[in-house]
Amino acid sequence: MPRRSGLGCHDARQIKLGQLHFRINERFLYEYDFGDLWQHQVRIEKRLEIETSRSYPVCVGGQWAGPPEDCGGPQAFLERRAAAPWRLRELIDGLLEDIKTEDTEALDYRLEELQPWQDWLMLHRFDRRRVNRQLRQYAEGAPEWMNSRGGRH
Repeated sequence: MPRRSGLGCHDARQIKLGQLHFRINERFLYEYDFGDLWQHQVRIEKRLEIETSRSYPVCVGGQWAGPPEDCGGPQAFLERRAAAPWRLRELIDGLLEDIKTEDTEALDYRLEELQPWQDWLMLHRFDRRRVNRQLRQYAEGAPEWMNSRGGRH
């Protein structure tokens, strides 16, 4: 890590974001999941006073849902997102066929297969409450914080 404001550190977990002294409207690049090369440009919009009644970290806003965990990086994500409506159509056609033939075992399997695709169709939505629930779980060290459904199963 390059030195900034006298911070020389080899373990990024030892540095707090506030120690970097970013200015309002300053941007930085955050790389998430080094294997899949997810990069996010973050812009500092404003500084808020700490509220003692609020748990931190906290999300105050956003747009669009984040990509599902381990979806293979930006290119794989875009390909899968484009294919999602067509894959869902195939699954629904199979579901209708299972209903016609009254194949309840296949129906159960098909319904389970449909569930993960719901997230792919809802990427245009941003759920701040869900994000804050996951951040709270993370801060508390709860194992379910990585669950992409925010604890729902």
